[in-house]
Amino acid sequence: MAHGIRAASDPELQKMMLSLGADKGIHGAALFVAQPSSVIARDPIRHLADFKGKKLRVLAAEMQQAMIKHLSGTAVAMTLGDVLPALQQGAIDGAVAAITVYTTMHYWDAAKYVTEANQTFIFSMAFLSKKWFDSLPKDLQTIVDTDAGKAAAEVNPWEADFFEKQRQAWAQHGELISLPANEQAEMMKSLAAVGTEVAKQKPEVERAYQVFAAVAQRTK
Repeated sequence: MAHGIRAASDPELQKMMLSLGADKGIHGAALFVAQPSSVIARDPIRHLADFKGKKLRVLAAEMQQAMIKHLSGTAVAMTLGDVLPALQQGAIDGAVAAITVYTTMHYWDAAKYVTEANQTFIFSMAFLSKKWFDSLPKDLQTIVDTDAGKAAAEVNPWEADFFEKQRQAWAQHGELISLPANEQAEMMKSLAAVGTEVAKQKPEVERAYQVFAAVAQRTK
C-alpha cells in the first residue's frame, strides 16, 4: 500500500492518468490508491498450480483476462453484482476483486478463502465534465484541481487503514492465504511479461503502461 501511495502521488503518473479522458469529454481531477486485488475462492488457492482449471471472475479488460489464462485458469468476465450469486451457485470457482468488497458484502457466506496475490493493484480516479470545467474561469479551475489533489492525498492514508481493518475482519470469518515466497516472485515476474505483451497491441496503451511501469520502479 505504501508503494501504491507513492506511485499515485507521482507528478508524471498523475499528469498522464488525468489526461486519459480528455478526448472523451472528461477532465481528470484526482488519482488515489485503493488496494491490491486478491482472489477469493470456494476452495483454497495455496500454490500457483492451484490456479489451473479454475473459473475465475475478472473484469472485461484484456490484460486481466490474459493474466488468468497465463495462470492456466479460465477468465470469466462478469459485473460485480453477479459475482456473489455465481459463487453461491458454483458457476465460478472464484473471483479477482478487492478485500473491502468481500467483507462489506459478506462474501464469506459463499467462499472462505482469499489468496492475497497482490496482482493487480487497484487505483481510483475522479473525473469531471470537461465541458463544465472548461466553462469555469481560470482561477476557479485552479481551485478545483488543487482541492481535488488535496482530497486525494487525504484519501490515501484512510484507504491504507481501511484496507488493513478489512483484512482483519476477513480473518475472523475466513482465511487469508499467501503464496510461498518463491512462487509469488515467479508469478509477479511472469505476469509482468504478460502485461508488456498485451500493452503492445495498442500504441496508446503501451505508452501508458510504460509510464506506469517506470513510475512503479522509480517509487519502489
